[in-house]
Amino acid sequence: MKQLLSIPVLALFAAMFFSCVPQKEEVKVKEVKVSPAELTLVVEGRETLSVEVIPSDAEYTYAEWSSSDPSVATVNKAGTVTAVKEGNAVITATVNGVSGKCNVTVAKNLTPVKGIRLSASSLTLGQGAAETLTATIDPADAANKNVIWSSTDPKVATVADGLVTAVGAGQCDIVAKSEDGGFEAKCAVTVQEVPVEAVAFSNGSENAVIVEGGSTYTLIVSFTPANTSERDIKWRASDAALATIDASEGQAVVTFAQGRTGAVTITATVGKAQRTASQQFFIQGATAMIVKPEGKVYAGRKAAWKFNTADYPTASNIRWSADGRNFTGETVQIAPVAGGSEQVTVTATFDGTDFTFSESVEVEEWFICEAIDGANPRNTYPVFNNAATRAYFVTRGARRLYEIDLEQGKLGWMFDLNEGKNDNGYQIAVNPNSGDIYCASQYHIYCITPEGTAKWAIEVPNSGSCSAIAGSGPGLSNDCGTVFFPVVDGRFIAVDAASGAILDSFDVYTVHLQFAVYGSDDIVIHTAKQGETPSQIKFTRFDGSKFSEVKTVESNTPGATDITSPAISRDQKTAWFSCEIGGLISANLETKTFSGVMDFTDHKGILMQPVVTDDDKYLFFASAVGSRVNRVIAEMNPTSATQVVRYNHGEQNDWLNFESVAVDTQGNVYFFIKDDGAGNNTFYRIPADGGQPEIIASIPKQNADPQGFFNFGGGFLIGGGGNNTQNRVLVRCIDAERGHGWSGPGGDLCATKNANLVYNTK
Repeated sequence: MKQLLSIPVLALFAAMFFSCVPQKEEVKVKEVKVSPAELTLVVEGRETLSVEVIPSDAEYTYAEWSSSDPSVATVNKAGTVTAVKEGNAVITATVNGVSGKCNVTVAKNLTPVKGIRLSASSLTLGQGAAETLTATIDPADAANKNVIWSSTDPKVATVADGLVTAVGAGQCDIVAKSEDGGFEAKCAVTVQEVPVEAVAFSNGSENAVIVEGGSTYTLIVSFTPANTSERDIKWRASDAALATIDASEGQAVVTFAQGRTGAVTITATVGKAQRTASQQFFIQGATAMIVKPEGKVYAGRKAAWKFNTADYPTASNIRWSADGRNFTGETVQIAPVAGGSEQVTVTATFDGTDFTFSESVEVEEWFICEAIDGANPRNTYPVFNNAATRAYFVTRGARRLYEIDLEQGKLGWMFDLNEGKNDNGYQIAVNPNSGDIYCASQYHIYCITPEGTAKWAIEVPNSGSCSAIAGSGPGLSNDCGTVFFPVVDGRFIAVDAASGAILDSFDVYTVHLQFAVYGSDDIVIHTAKQGETPSQIKFTRFDGSKFSEVKTVESNTPGATDITSPAISRDQKTAWFSCEIGGLISANLETKTFSGVMDFTDHKGILMQPVVTDDDKYLFFASAVGSRVNRVIAEMNPTSATQVVRYNHGEQNDWLNFESVAVDTQGNVYFFIKDDGAGNNTFYRIPADGGQPEIIASIPKQNADPQGFFNFGGGFLIGGGGNNTQNRVLVRCIDAERGHGWSGPGGDLCATKNANLVYNTK
């Protein structure tokens, strides 16, 4: 019986057998390719990708798929890609650690371009012009609408995003090519020359430019139209000995001869039509050709301008202009209209050619703007000397007489009238012959010399009034030898103007009284006890030594006023009195009768001075209520007078200054408002031919008291006011003829005929 091998022996034998047989090696993946490598899908589109493993006999071939952005595209285990939304994603296949990629683009649509067309097939442009072409891609829903623009000749025309710009004369094509499919459309462009229509110097001057010898001036040409193709410039100097020209593209540097004087014109000529631009120059010598005014120049005040013919003798036919006004002569007096920079032009002829030059000067608005410490110029009426070189006013509070120097433009001397009780300024008068000023303190009437010293004084018993003078006044006789005063002790007195001796007197009511001298030293007086009815109109005469009462009539109205004087017509036939009741009454000076009442119940005219125009046509007076100026026809029957014009200034009351309206001989009316609604002190003018008030000048007020002072004369407006601590005097020049009478021009308010006939009313 055979014996079988044991199990351990068999195992050993098997191991020895297999160890002697060769083993097969594993093939590794070296590269993975995904097909296609680029894929475009529409939203919700699908496509399955394939994988190629290199080498092909790689041991491991199973691919794992992933997406870089599943919100754009997803991929499943089989490599199927699904488009989710527009965008880009990378799909990756990984085989045994080696990856391949597919770039996926998801679009809304994949419609291809089938053609392209342009908005115009041809264009004709002027050189420098531009026009936009629009390219349209077909079909409208094509996926790629990008267009590539080009020009076949950029020297003729260029294109950028469809904007065609004409460069030079000629022809070319503008080509629009679709990025998808390369389809083309063309527009034939013709560029034409553009003739120049006009040329000018962009930095030139209408007037001749004054230069110095050896200096340079660059002229720059501007063309009309701006796209003209005619840009070649021919330059010329009218006198080559005076100027040389160094030209470059569009401009030229002009060099003026050293050591020479004279006029030269530089001309630029352009185009077939010979369009020209010219600029005049004048080479000035060591001395100025135009001599400006010396010192400060003020608005409304005449200043001298001179053409220097001594050093420039070849000039002739010299003409000046400023603010539309024309003047002639070598030396002229020009008054600027307003503050700021005033431009004056002068035209002179040199060698048969007119050359116009321009010069400017800085103009001060205010001739005088000075503070008065502790003295309020309220309820006073500035008056002028005969030559209108000085004006005078009295202040309240601290009672003082001030001089205004209208030649030097400043306040002059001050005479102290302080005698206890100090109140309203009241009126003053100036003797046109001697220049003496008549004014009052509480207890005295003074005559003050033009030098500011007391000549004589009259003591007047006083029962408490703020002034020795009661009501309006003083007033002068027609020969200026007698001065009249209503005084607080109840008398109307005549005083020798030179010595102060009292010549005669008669009894009148006190406090509220108005009077004026007219005719041959006839005197009209409106007087009343305060608040009593009726008031009286007294007609009297003065024969040089004494009064004689002619007639007294009742006015049937209460309340004569103080401070203001009557307005009397130029023909000396009618007088108008401002009433405390709120209106005007009038008297017939020929028949010596009461005429009637102009009833303006809201007038509040206790301190408002009426004025009449030089032709006796219109009467102007102010209303404190509403700060208003009223105009009525002076010839009307006072009992039926109707208001013609009201010049309102807001709702504020009492801001129209008292003593408030003046008129010049041309019929222009002036007034001054302490607050114009914008917080300014403002001078106004109402033109003689009507219309709304014009602002002449204004300045911010300084806590102004509602009552101020104002007058006009000799071409000066004087106004101002203030309060107990801040007070100011304003003077503005207006270059107008002097007015007449109490409307502001001369001196004596109450001597009507004197103011009309004796004062210089040139």
